Amino acid sequence: MEQDILDRLYYGKIVPWENRRGNTPEMDSLSGQVDQDIQWLKKVLGDEERNVLGRLLENASELERLQVCEGFKDGFRLWIQLVVAGLGSEKQP
Repeated sequence: MEQDILDRLYYGKIVPWENRRGNTPEMDSLSGQVDQDIQWLKKVLGDEERNVLGRLLENASELERLQVCEGFKDGFRLWIQLVVAGLGSEKQP
């Protein structure tokens, strides 16, 4: 059974970020506000400033992607450490 999950993970059949249940109302509200602010800025900024805004948004998105990935790896490592600690702490009769 353990090998099945490892095979599925290796071959890309398990994609953790696709299993999210959806946004919370707070996330939807913030997302909507961010989108409104970006659209407003695009209207009032000149061409050069819009280019800087675009680059800023792309870089922020890439940074967030990298941070989320590192957080996932840190969480996975912690989970493994907890499993090892749990298996090693069984008291012998």
